[in-house]
Amino acid sequence: MAVMEVTENKARQREIISYITNNDLPHNELKELQRELNQLMNRNTEEKKKNFWNKTIKRFIGNKQWNDITVAEFVEIRHAGVPGDAIADYFKIARSTIFNFTQRNKEEYHRRFNTGIYHKSKEFWND
Repeated sequence: MAVMEVTENKARQREIISYITNNDLPHNELKELQRELNQLMNRNTEEKKKNFWNKTIKRFIGNKQWNDITVAEFVEIRHAGVPGDAIADYFKIARSTIFNFTQRNKEEYHRRFNTGIYHKSKEFWND
């Protein structure tokens, strides 16, 4: 979602909220507007997540390509709460490539990776 779309998304959210709060609406219309508002808010949240994850990945690896990152860098990215799907999207690779990387480097990956740290970081977006 481009900046313009985010701006339009927010503008539409404000419009819906204003319309809901300033009008006595029939139940069906109110439900439909609330559904649209929820969809807009979810889309906005997903874009914020994607933006945060992309910046996080870039912070850890700079301009490196997928084939150049180390297990330590990969684990740091995961410990920051970035899910495998977001890593795959960032590098424009298949999710299976991520899985194969962890399997090829299984011993080092499991020695370094702490699921507790990952889940704690991931909770930031689940609240």
